[in-house]
Parts: sequence; C-alpha cells; structure tokens
Amino acid sequence: MNADGIAVYYESMERLCFGKALEQRRWAFLREAQDSRYALICGGGDGRFLARLLALNPGVEIDFVDCSMRMTLLAQQRIAAMGRSAISRVHFFIGDIRAFTPRFVGYDLVATNFFLDCFSEQEARGLVEMVSSWTAPGAIWMISEFQTVGGWIDRFWKSAIVRSLYFGFRITTGLKVNRIPNYSLPLLMAGFERCREESAIGGLLHSSVWKRQPDRLTPCS
Repeated sequence: MNADGIAVYYESMERLCFGKALEQRRWAFLREAQDSRYALICGGGDGRFLARLLALNPGVEIDFVDCSMRMTLLAQQRIAAMGRSAISRVHFFIGDIRAFTPRFVGYDLVATNFFLDCFSEQEARGLVEMVSSWTAPGAIWMISEFQTVGGWIDRFWKSAIVRSLYFGFRITTGLKVNRIPNYSLPLLMAGFERCREESAIGGLLHSSVWKRQPDRLTPCS
C-alpha cells in the first residue's frame, strides 16, 4: 500500500476516526524494546512509533522500511527534529519490504503496526517467514492490528468497520486486499510464541508481543 496521496492527512484522519486508540495500540508494549539493539520497523508510516522507540532506547539501531516516499519524509522530519543522535541511528528504506536487504545479522526487535493487514493470506505467510529468518533467537515481534473475532454480533460490527476501512484505502491508495490475514500460525511455525496481548474498543484493536524461542520447549520469560 502506497500512502503518498494521504500522507499529510493521515494522522488527522486517524485521530478523527479513532482518537488516540491506534497510537495506544502501537505503544502498548514499547517498554519491551528498551534493551533492543537492532530493530526493524516495517511500514513505519509517519514515524510516531519510531520516535517513541528512539526516545525510550538511546542505543538502538533501526532499519525503517516503508513504501511511501511522503510518509518516509514525514518520519525523517520528525526524527531530524529530535537531533543528530536520533537521526544517525536510523536507516530509511523506501520500498517494498520484500525488496529490502537487511543490514544486521539478527534483529532482536521487529515491529509491524497496522501493516500485515495490507497483505493477502499467502503474502503474509511469505512475509512472516522471510522476516523471521532475519531475527535472532529471543527476538521480540510487536504487532498491532484490527481483528474481527468474537460472537456473531461482535463479528458483524467489527467486520463492517474493517470492510469500510479497506474500501477507503482501496480508493485512496489502491490497496487490493479486503480481509485481515491470519498471521498467528506463520509466527508459530517460525518459532515465535505469543507472550502478551491487549485489546481495545471492544476487541476491534489488538496488540501482541511475540518472542522467538531457541527451541519449541522454551517458554516466554
């Protein structure tokens, strides 16, 4: 999804629709990253999560990947305002994550906030498999996404909201998918275990932290 056409309006649109709920989901488990050394942010958008991570963790080196040039420019401007130390710790890559070459051997943090929902089921499986191969044992993967689970009433209203969002992004960005993929199974198959999770707005928004285990028998710490 290329958000160039809506980049300058995106934050205002987000807050008009959801207030600060999406921001709170992105930052729900940020404290888990305070000791991370090498981070990969996929679909980082306008850089709000990036700025928070840099402020929290003064030693982290970050690869920031987004296919929107205008979103990336907003992120760069936001980080430049934080000073030279912050901007020097970020490498910006404009393009599809599937065309990205990782700079580090073994990321210990991956963040995909409202990103996996831009891919089909098959694409998401391949993406998780690819990115997980770049991570170190013990790496954490932070995810924030919409979800439509629950009883039939919950599924009805949540699905209606998600469908309307997909419709809007199809018009404004050309996004072709129309349903949230199942990313949990690929993560489990890649050796990640879900350690923590939270939901908001009646379960419509969901945040989780996954940890890559050295082996399948090692529990979350």
